[in-house]
Amino acid sequence: MAVDFPEELVKKVEPVRILILDVDGVMTDGSISYSDDGTEIKSFNVKDGHGIKLLKKCGIDCAVITSRSSAALVRRCGELGITHVYQGSLRKLEAYEDLLKRTGLDPLETAYAGDDLVDLPVLRRVGFSVAVNDAVEEVKQRVDYVTRAPGGRGAVREVVEVVLRIKGRWQDVMERYEG
Repeated sequence: MAVDFPEELVKKVEPVRILILDVDGVMTDGSISYSDDGTEIKSFNVKDGHGIKLLKKCGIDCAVITSRSSAALVRRCGELGITHVYQGSLRKLEAYEDLLKRTGLDPLETAYAGDDLVDLPVLRRVGFSVAVNDAVEEVKQRVDYVTRAPGGRGAVREVVEVVLRIKGRWQDVMERYEG
């Protein structure tokens, strides 16, 4: 199925070489649960995770910048092969600047998906900015793309598919599965 994207969106996505994700509210639905022993429990969407793996197989990297810290996130990032993980980053822009320095990427080669006010400084700097469907209105009004899916419920997978389709790589993914 061919999907037509607005020319302005295509111009923003074509240079993207890394997708940076917020965690709570983007990779998860924003819920925070604790076990009886106080361990934080996070739920991640398997389709989002598969999307990240597809993205990486197509040569596009992935990173995480989050203001919270969680052992569950470390485990999930390990499973997905995400090596750029910034936890406890209350000033996300500083983590973003460090990521640019470490990777040598230009801001136009970066995409970021967020959901809340703390994400705005990074969303203003990247080449392609994304808000999940259930993001706060102030964020949704200031981004290039708003997902149909809410955070933790397929929003990351949707962004991956948009990026891969625009970059002409979705057919490569399909051929891998169709044989």
